[in-house]
Formats: sequence, C-alpha cells, structure tokens
Amino acid sequence: MKLNQRPILLLLLGLTVTSGAATSPCTFSKDWTRCVCDLMGLQNPESSICVYALELELRDSRLEISEMDAALDLSYLRSMRINKLILNNVTVSFSFIRTVIPFLPLKLKEIDIISSTLEVAQPLQLPELQEASQITALLLKDVSVDPSLLQPSFQALHHWLFGSLASLGLVRSGLVEVDCEWAQRVENLTDLDLSENPGSYTGLQNISHCSSLSFKSLKSLHLGRSNLTSLQPLCTPLMLTPALTQLDVSRNNFSIIHFPHCLQVKPLRTLNLSHSGITEVHSLLSASLEELDLSYNYLEVFSSPLQTLKKLYLSYNRLIRLPSLDNLPCLKQLKVDSNLLSLLINETSVNPSKLEQLDVLHAGRNPYQCDCALSETINFLDSTDSVSVEDYPEEFLCASPAAQQGTQIMNLSLESCEEPKPTSGTQHPHGRTSSPAAQQGTKIMNSSLEPSVKPTSGTRHHHGSPLCLTLFVGLLSRLICFC
Repeated sequence: MKLNQRPILLLLLGLTVTSGAATSPCTFSKDWTRCVCDLMGLQNPESSICVYALELELRDSRLEISEMDAALDLSYLRSMRINKLILNNVTVSFSFIRTVIPFLPLKLKEIDIISSTLEVAQPLQLPELQEASQITALLLKDVSVDPSLLQPSFQALHHWLFGSLASLGLVRSGLVEVDCEWAQRVENLTDLDLSENPGSYTGLQNISHCSSLSFKSLKSLHLGRSNLTSLQPLCTPLMLTPALTQLDVSRNNFSIIHFPHCLQVKPLRTLNLSHSGITEVHSLLSASLEELDLSYNYLEVFSSPLQTLKKLYLSYNRLIRLPSLDNLPCLKQLKVDSNLLSLLINETSVNPSKLEQLDVLHAGRNPYQCDCALSETINFLDSTDSVSVEDYPEEFLCASPAAQQGTQIMNLSLESCEEPKPTSGTQHPHGRTSSPAAQQGTKIMNSSLEPSVKPTSGTRHHHGSPLCLTLFVGLLSRLICFC
C-alpha cells in the first residue's frame, strides 16, 4: 500500500496539523493543499509546515515588517512549492511588499487579495526588479488601494507585476478612473473582471480613445453590477476587443434587451444576462453564440432564433411553455427549472422527438398540473435514454389538483387517461372506419375493403349484403338495356 509521505514527514518533525485552533501559527486544510498562516509562521520556517503546501493563505492580521525584521533571511520562501498566495482580511504595508517580493516562490502563479487594505505609510524604495514576475493571475476583491500605489513612482512595481499577467480581477475595488497609461500596462490580458464597480463602464469609455491601444488578446470581460441599463453604450469600448468571446453583464438593469449590431458581429460564444430584471428580449441575433444565460429574470416567453446555440439557461423566469426547439437546432443543454410550466410536451409546440435532441434537461420545480394532459410528459421522462433529466424525479411535483399537490409526478396513475384501441374493422359514427390504417377516415360507401378474417360462429355481418344487392341490380339493368 502506498503511503502519503507528507503527513508522515510532518509527524516525524513533531509538527501539529489541525483544522481549528492550534499552538502552531500555521495549519493545513483537510486535503493538504492549502496552508493558513499568520506572519509569525511566515517568519519562522522551523515551526512552519507551509513549505509543503500548494496554496498559502495569510489572514486576519497586519502584514508589516519592521527594520529589525527586514534583516531576516527569507530566502527559503523561494523554494516553497506554492503556486497560489491568498491574502484574506489583512492590512498590507508597503514595507512588507518591498521585503517579500524578492523572495516570492518561483512557482507562484496566482495572487488573490480579499477584503484587505494596501497602504503606503511613507515613501520607500523598491528593490531592484530586473525582470517581470511569473504571476499570471491577480484578483483584488473588496480591496482598498492607496492611490499613491497607482502613481508613476511605482512604475517598477507595475512592470514587475503586470509583465506576465493574463488575468486581472478588480472586483468591488472602488475603481473610479482608468487612464491610458494604466491600460497600456495590461493590454496583453486575456481575462478582465471589473464587476461591481460603478465607474467601470465610465473607465472603459475613457480609454476607448487612447491612441494605438488595443486589448487584442482579451477574450473574457466581466462587467457585472456596473449600473448598465443598455448594451448599446458598450459598442465603443468593445471596439478595443476584437477577439472577445465571453461577455458577462449580469446583475445590471436592462428590463428590455435590444441586441446591438456591434455585438451581433462579435465572435461572442458566451453571454451572461442573468439577474438583470429582463422582461423582453428583442433582436437577439448572433452567428456564433453558443451559451446564453438568462436565468433569474422575468421572461414569459423566449423565441429568439439562435442557430448556433448549444446551452440555454432560463431558470427562475416566468415561462408558461418551453421555447420552440425549431429555432434552436443545435441546442444540447436546456434549463427551465423554477418557471410556470404545467407540462413539457403538448401537441401544438413541443413533441418528444424535439426534446430528444437535448443531452441535458433541467425542468423541475415547476407547477405541474397532474391530469391526463401530463401523460405524454411522464412517458417521455420515464422512457428517454438519450436525455439526462438531472432533477427528475425528485423536483417534479404536482401543484394541482389539490388532492395530488406535492406528489412526485412519476407516482401518478394515469391508466384512465389511455384511450381504448379500436379493433380491426370497427365502425365509427358518421360512416367512417378505424382500420386498416390506409382506410382511416374513408367513408364506407367508397371503401374497397377485402374480407381478411372469417366471421366466427354466431357473428352476424351486414356490411356485405347491401353491396351484393347493388351489384346485382346494376348487372340486371345492363342486361335489360343490352336486350
């Protein structure tokens, strides 16, 4: 049996690993990948177990290094295995930044700073930074940044930090201004998240006129909760993003969506419009869109023809019927849970063969009306092998009638809903027959049925006698005329 050598080594060193309070300044997570530590643990490698972690989290403290501490040998940090550093609920002084930067682990790729403050108490000189860092992702969420850190005097820090950066998140960071100089430092980004900054849209408008600026590599842009009321104003700044494929404008205030031409010609593949109070969608046309999220809105109908769409999320709306799949020939995933659907399949708009084109369907938590009209829906859900209905049967409950309320629809008995199958040759009112199939709906007087089953004993058949009499009278008339 192969043993995990990491905990064994820690036990041999006499170190304690706990998930709660402990005497050690550092603790490991249960999966042994993240180490949560305070500044004392970072300064004392002999008592720290974080040298074996892949993620290091420093939290709930003030990260500051005095002149005496600055003489400490932190070179051991460079050999640590961590690829992600998290600063959570801390105050980071510039003395800490200046001292630790030269010793950051060589494998470090991501930095998340959450609910923290970056401050500059006094002007301090940065160490010489010969080349850009290897950091590719930086997230600042709920972070208060000292404005002086954005000044030209910190260009060396900016060059070091942004040199290899591909993903930048400034979420709830109080972003109020984005200038051309800052934009040029990050124009090689592939992912930019400016969500929940009321001034993010204004900032993008400001840099849209910067000469020779182009976010030519940017593929993903997040502008959630940015006080947008229309997509049209985005056209100007989006001229800087020719390769954009993912746009998140969720949690804004759109009400009615008009899809501007500038987005129709973009190579967009993913569009997130969730949580935006949308009641209508007009002119949603795209030659490339593959994933559309309209969940948590107020839509009563969705009918936009999107020939390339593969994933459609309409959860938590007010739909009373499924969208027509005739307009969505490539659709593979459909979420319509938590709407106002009383059934899935009906004779007029949706039939089982259309639903069979899906791979995944979510349609639970709807007010299903458990009567005979629901039988086709139940038959489909019980018999389909090609469609994965991931919330069936648990979330498919009856809303009416009152006697069935709360019952899983799969437990319903709908035997009384089955129509009796007519036997061969059964005559219906108004002179029509029900079989064979080729003769359905044909009047008996025009029928050319041939007897195929011998009558059983005691069975009286009258349909042959009038026919024979008619033939006999017709033949007799011809003989009389011939004579």
